[in-house]
Amino acid sequence: MAHPPRSGDDRGSTEVAIATPLMLLLIMLVVQVAVWAHAGHAAETIARHTLAATRTAEATQAGGSAAAEQATAQLAGDLLTDIDVTVRRGATTAEVTVEAHVPTLLPGMTWPVRQQLSAPVERYVPATVP
Repeated sequence: MAHPPRSGDDRGSTEVAIATPLMLLLIMLVVQVAVWAHAGHAAETIARHTLAATRTAEATQAGGSAAAEQATAQLAGDLLTDIDVTVRRGATTAEVTVEAHVPTLLPGMTWPVRQQLSAPVERYVPATVP
């Protein structure tokens, strides 16, 4: 014959004590991944703006670096830390690399972000007359 449950029976408290921190950790991990993905988009936008300014016909590498500083100041906010933007402009190709870190919600973990874009440099080619 089964005994009726006693009041004050705490058989489920151990499961709750173990499951609650694990659930909170899982929620924090999901939020951290979302922040990391958003930071990746911000880094990509910085790289795109910098590349667009670097690859124009009259642009210089120094002008591209100035555009990188401006884009970083406008877009990074508190989302990206330790930002390093590298701008290279050759005769035919412009390349931009953005490296940064994302603030972490989970202690002991680092969340780096890296975006690298390249494109041909715009140049004027005079028309040939037949």
